[in-house]
Amino acid sequence: MKKHVGKKDNIIDRVYLCFFILLPFIYSNKIIDPVLIPRQIYLTAFVLIVCSITLFQIRRKENEEGFSFIKLFLPMLCGILLLVTVISFYKSIVISESIYVFSKLLIESCFFVITTYLIINNKLSIENLIRSVIIFCSINVIILIYQIFTIIISGDSIFSNIQSLRATYANKNLLSSILFLGLPFLLNSNLLSKPWKNITMILITLIIVLFWLIQTKAVIVALIVYCLVLLVLFFIYKGAGIRLKYLRTLMLIAGIVIVSALIVTIVYNQKFSQLWNRHTAITRLNIWENSLKMIENNYFFGVGAGNWQVQFPSYGLNNFDVKDIRDGMTTFQRPHNDFIWIFCEMGIIGFFAYILIFVTVYFYLFKLINISKEWDKKWLYISFIGAITGYIVIALADFPLERIEHQILFFTILSIITANYYNEIGRNTFLKPLKFKLPVLIILFIATITFSFTISINRLKGEYHTHKLYDAHHSANWNKMLIEAYKARNFSYSMDPMSAPIEWYKGVAYFSTGNISNAKESFEKAYQIHPFNIHVINNLASCYESMGEHLKAKELYLKALSISRGFEESLLNLSAVYYNLKDYQNAFKIIDKCDTNAEDNKYKTFLPSILYSYIKQIAEQHGDTDLIKKLNETIDVKENLVEKYFESKHKNISFENYLPKHF
Repeated sequence: MKKHVGKKDNIIDRVYLCFFILLPFIYSNKIIDPVLIPRQIYLTAFVLIVCSITLFQIRRKENEEGFSFIKLFLPMLCGILLLVTVISFYKSIVISESIYVFSKLLIESCFFVITTYLIINNKLSIENLIRSVIIFCSINVIILIYQIFTIIISGDSIFSNIQSLRATYANKNLLSSILFLGLPFLLNSNLLSKPWKNITMILITLIIVLFWLIQTKAVIVALIVYCLVLLVLFFIYKGAGIRLKYLRTLMLIAGIVIVSALIVTIVYNQKFSQLWNRHTAITRLNIWENSLKMIENNYFFGVGAGNWQVQFPSYGLNNFDVKDIRDGMTTFQRPHNDFIWIFCEMGIIGFFAYILIFVTVYFYLFKLINISKEWDKKWLYISFIGAITGYIVIALADFPLERIEHQILFFTILSIITANYYNEIGRNTFLKPLKFKLPVLIILFIATITFSFTISINRLKGEYHTHKLYDAHHSANWNKMLIEAYKARNFSYSMDPMSAPIEWYKGVAYFSTGNISNAKESFEKAYQIHPFNIHVINNLASCYESMGEHLKAKELYLKALSISRGFEESLLNLSAVYYNLKDYQNAFKIIDKCDTNAEDNKYKTFLPSILYSYIKQIAEQHGDTDLIKKLNETIDVKENLVEKYFESKHKNISFENYLPKHF
């Protein structure tokens, strides 16, 4: 491959190297998601530095090429995706989430454009990018190994603490997938000096072992697919000069590690239960089932960027076998499938634009392989094909699209591919020169950076105060909770990462202090933000009930139960509404749906009175004077009714039929 022709010790190369070295350390435990917003701010700051240097170089006329490459189909598709994101705003319920998604895609696209531009102009070398990502992966592996040794030294089992093996990422799956995206760079260490090759051989071995240890199924499948793609393409292009020795070494290492891991896994299968656990897969299938219904109802425009999490509960939670999901304690922010996610939020146009990005990348890569004479280039493109294919596998079961660090590596790959395609094919064929005047570039640059900084800083502020709000909530410090809620809410942050509106927390604080009027106002605002959150619905209904608006309360409780028919809190509250309306039959019918082991104290409080009123009403309707007499004269009548009720439930006999014979 042609070596970097820019200045020795190029400043851009050094800036990119520092960027990747520091990336794993961008982390804060003072916010809800410790990495997402901090890394967007970090990326924005990086783009600010790189664009400033680039604009300075353009002013000094050090860069000869313009921006003709953005006429290529791949950059245009990224532009279409941005446009569709903006168009989707009009379908959004929560605009703040849509604005955030757009800001993230915009700064990532800016990173893609400037990186591609710098590679084309020989200001940024591919060799330096490979070296930078190798160091980045090394740092992640070192941090992970440190965590493993910490667990071992403490005397705990690694397999019992596997969820904590995440280095500086939100969870272990995201750590595994970021290491996977580093593989094509590691596989091209042959472009560097011999020490780098030796380091990457060790690193690749460690990464494969760690994939197995962390037990991320999607990444393991992606790795197998990656290896198969490399083998198939090797046999297809074996006559093109690919060095057998290098490939054999890599395959031998991978083969030994995979076979050894397979043997150990079979022998100690109980230690690797997460590999065989089907519960996660079943949950995701249920999520996808609801998401497909969402697509069906919002086929053309989608539900709006960032609004999948808002619309999802409206398609029902009854198909989930986990009680915490049905009770709204565990919520989903994305469908764990980037392609379904895009379709749900941005409709058919956004979905096809996203699909075409991958189709175009494959087209570019195969075109480049066919015209390349050097084995180094062919191997680079083959490894990228494997990486993109593996990325698709991961994206079908996870959410790399959401994470900044994953998109940095993904767009770095796209930048190398686009720059090489432009240099090898696009430059002298069909692309006319496209040069922007310096003032235009400065305006675009300032607008993008300012927008991303503004949104991400506001989101950071929101999460910081929400983190403190959680602490106040757990300690029942209602005044502190109100203060933090007011500080957290801003134009780009109205929901926490668990899809709960900040206004809901204000409502909880007001309600807990007896300020029902203000609580009602806050819950109504929360309901406008998230009309399908069963806790928001339930709490607003409780305010109406407290203020004597029984019919409004009844309507909302029924809505909550239409989303999750087993939602215990709404069942109990609705039974109380019917009781207050003297509709004892429906009051019993609703409370009868509760589990007899219900943990809510209201169950033990409501049940005796509802049973007594229900049975007395039936006895009066049927003129059963004996039963009425017993109800009026029996000591501890309500406690006896509860006892007989539990007996009838245990024997699976209706209470009204069981009671007359056993009371």
